[in-house]
Amino acid sequence: KLSDRSKSELVSCLTPHEISEAKMFFRSFDADSDGKITLREAEKAYERWFASLWSKVLNCSDSTTGPKKNPELTKRVGEHVKVNVKIFMEADVKKHGTVSWSQFLRDQSIYILAARRNAANLYKIKPKPEELEIIEAETNYTASV
Repeated sequence: KLSDRSKSELVSCLTPHEISEAKMFFRSFDADSDGKITLREAEKAYERWFASLWSKVLNCSDSTTGPKKNPELTKRVGEHVKVNVKIFMEADVKKHGTVSWSQFLRDQSIYILAARRNAANLYKIKPKPEELEIIEAETNYTASV
């Protein structure tokens, strides 16, 4: 199980492509390019992302003005930003008020690995015998559908 592994072990399971994708994500949050993400940078990045997402979901934008002022949109964005920034900043284990690239990668590695297709044998994670049975059963089921 991924949750039984240390964060360092999880990072060692990432592919070069996954690390590159994570680095691009990190850079999109690091507005001043100083190699650290502050609380404010995380808030701004999540505000942009959630505002874009919710404006599409609530269909409250147009091509000329972008997201319209909408109380429901503002409320939903604020709720999601608050929760996600709190989770994001938990990577700051030393409580300096910033998240470094190495802290970010260690903290996000479990999510990156969990987002993979369920083919553990392709990703350096050796499944247990009982997990192999489940993987085979799922593969056979998916192939028959």
